[in-house]
Amino acid sequence: MLKPFKKLAEIPLHLLSLTSNKLKKYKYESKANVKWKKIQIPNTLLEKLKNQLQTNTHTLSTSLSTDEKILLNDIKKKTKQLNKNNITRTNAYLQFYKRNPEIHWAFLAHLVSRNGGWNMTDLKGSLLRSILSDQQQLDFFMFLEKANANIFHDAFPQLLLYEHGKQRNKNLFHLLPYFNVSAFMQSVWNLFSSEKNSQFLTIALIINEQHYIEKRVIHNPFFQENVLNTLLFQAQEFLQFTQVLFPYHYQDNKVRLAGFSVRDFSNVAERIEIGKSLYSILFGIDVLSNDVTSFADSTDHTGSRHDFWPHVFSKADITNPPATQLVCNSKEASIYSPPLTKAWGDITHSFSDQSDWYKSTQTLDYFAPISTPTRFDITHDYCLKLQKMLVASSVL
Repeated sequence: MLKPFKKLAEIPLHLLSLTSNKLKKYKYESKANVKWKKIQIPNTLLEKLKNQLQTNTHTLSTSLSTDEKILLNDIKKKTKQLNKNNITRTNAYLQFYKRNPEIHWAFLAHLVSRNGGWNMTDLKGSLLRSILSDQQQLDFFMFLEKANANIFHDAFPQLLLYEHGKQRNKNLFHLLPYFNVSAFMQSVWNLFSSEKNSQFLTIALIINEQHYIEKRVIHNPFFQENVLNTLLFQAQEFLQFTQVLFPYHYQDNKVRLAGFSVRDFSNVAERIEIGKSLYSILFGIDVLSNDVTSFADSTDHTGSRHDFWPHVFSKADITNPPATQLVCNSKEASIYSPPLTKAWGDITHSFSDQSDWYKSTQTLDYFAPISTPTRFDITHDYCLKLQKMLVASSVL
């Protein structure tokens, strides 16, 4: 009678972990109720957008009232204050979403910005600091920081202007050009004010943010040479920049991970499609939406991966475990992941590029329908990636 138990004890620990993770993944995903099987923006709405983009001039108002001048200054001041670092930006998105839950993009931006903070602190953590030189760490941080700050600089004034308009029951989107917001987004916001289609607005903001950083960050010659075209970034096994994680509460508030990996980070179309996929699981799958919200509401963002897996990541500097140790199954945190405030100081940015990325109505092709993925739990995949990084950091 003891033979089955003896055989069970002989199964390698990693196989048990694999089986357990796959079972939990299957149970969660199979029971998930898909509220949105597909995100498909009505053609009539897209036609309205096309017509507005072709006919609107999107010029600055010839005159501003005293109240409008005060409002513009207040929004610019508030945006600058909250654009201090990744922590302030990430929290600002969440607080805005709580006040305006119809603006889905704000919650999506909060979660993606959390990932940005984790990627920033990884550079000073125990897995990467032995691989990257001090200069490489700084270059990679500035790449992440500049993208994070630029998106906030462009998007947050739009959110605040919407909120003020809602409070006053007044359309204020004629003021968007004063923040150098794209003509594309001015037409989108005007349509949203009448159509109230949250999916339409969210996908438009995803399209906008990825195009906004395309020239300013992705195609910046410095970042092309020192980040995107480096062997380390292209290998991607050593880095987690291309993996977007949504921690969610599982049974007994244990945290598992949903998300996707960007296969070609330098491709704007690829980044937009991943953004749309992330949005579709975040709001289109009821149980996941609730469980991710539960995590976000109960967990302050510090930039350390300790925020979601304290059994794996430590905020205190520690010695790496042996490469053979299964880090995800350890009973004690074994990977150093510092808080952002300990890893990096604040950066002052200049936003001198006031050009409009929008050029033609071909941009509307990015509104193509997308089916909601039914496979999204990547807990085990993430553990495997951590294990590979641990091995790499031990030999390099």
